[in-house]
Amino acid sequence: MKMKKAALFLVGAVFLLNFLLISGYFKYLLIPQLSQAIEKNNEQLNQDLYEIIDTYQSNPNDLYNVSESFVQERNLSIFLQNTKGEVLYNNNENLWNRGNIYYVTSFLQIEDEIYLIKIYRKTDTESIPALNNFILFEIIVIFIIVLIIFEATNQRILSPIEKLQRSIKNYKFGVKPSKTKGHTEIDIIQNNFVDLVDALEEEKEKQNRIIASISHDIKTPLTAIMGYSDRLLKSNLDDEKKKSYIEKIHNKSLTLRDLTEEFDDYLSCNIVETLKRENTSLIEFLKQIKKDYKEDLEEKNIKLIVQNDAGDISLSIDIAKMKRVFSNIISNSVRFMEKKGKITIHVTKVDRYIEFTISDNGKGVPDKDLNKIFEPLFTSDPSRKISGLGLSICKEIVENHGGYIYARNNKEKGLDVIFTIKNSEISS
Repeated sequence: MKMKKAALFLVGAVFLLNFLLISGYFKYLLIPQLSQAIEKNNEQLNQDLYEIIDTYQSNPNDLYNVSESFVQERNLSIFLQNTKGEVLYNNNENLWNRGNIYYVTSFLQIEDEIYLIKIYRKTDTESIPALNNFILFEIIVIFIIVLIIFEATNQRILSPIEKLQRSIKNYKFGVKPSKTKGHTEIDIIQNNFVDLVDALEEEKEKQNRIIASISHDIKTPLTAIMGYSDRLLKSNLDDEKKKSYIEKIHNKSLTLRDLTEEFDDYLSCNIVETLKRENTSLIEFLKQIKKDYKEDLEEKNIKLIVQNDAGDISLSIDIAKMKRVFSNIISNSVRFMEKKGKITIHVTKVDRYIEFTISDNGKGVPDKDLNKIFEPLFTSDPSRKISGLGLSICKEIVENHGGYIYARNNKEKGLDVIFTIKNSEISS
């Protein structure tokens, strides 16, 4: 231990003067010159950003070519992404993962879509004499870094590892771990472990809510079945009364069946591996949907309209599960629809996706609930004849197909449910 300290002291004494020289070099030469160059570059980047945003908004349907034009003319690196996480343009894929660059970023809105844009231009270093001569001092800096790493290893690696080991051990006994404020890799692992624990606890709570909901939803019709059964067994009833009770028992049994099917669907749709993709044409698939629902809807005095503006495209989908999406959405529309209802299925191509819009002229959904209707167990049905899993199942199926789903109120005071699936004819 003494020899190590002596060696460290000796090395530190040898390089102390060089360290002071480097500090002076940075403070009085390099930093002022570099700051001036960066500031000049940043001012130009901000001007470029505003110009790019204006050009995007003037050409909302040609974002790629607009980006390409600025890259060529201004020697820029541009990154453009929408809120769904889709990268619409990126001419320098390795750039944005580096933490030692300065770029300008902004959000912009084009029609109803929000985009994130980042732009970067390499600072001109040829005009910075101090930077061009910095290679002479870089060797000294490397030695200093080696010393710092040598001493910091104990504090930055061993100590966080020991803390992580204690957290894992204590969690076995019910003690939840806490996050650290550090930024080392071990600190990140510690924080990720905490996030994992929180996710597990949240999932556990979610499962408990589902179990409670199952108990509640099944108990109501089951109590009714038991009550009517007891009356049939213990009372002298006329045939008409018996028939009435039997019909009620049958209806409650159907409610139980629908509830259990929804729960089964919800559990199976959470597993991506259960998808059994098949190739089918869009036109054929829409014919099946129309055939499945047109007659039943007409009996309820509801008109079904199918509009296909996407042509005959090949789909790679789990047909049964995708039919379940249509079934849940259409059933939800019928449940809240008045007489002379209308359901419209409209299909279009949007970029790399096929977009389905299922519209009705029912009662719509309060704006405050639009973001909740796809959550598990959420239902606006006060009698809870449904489990509140129908639209949640749709969300799971659509997302497992690589798409997204959302809802909005339409001009007819009804509801539009919009979802997408990837166009299998376009390579990703």
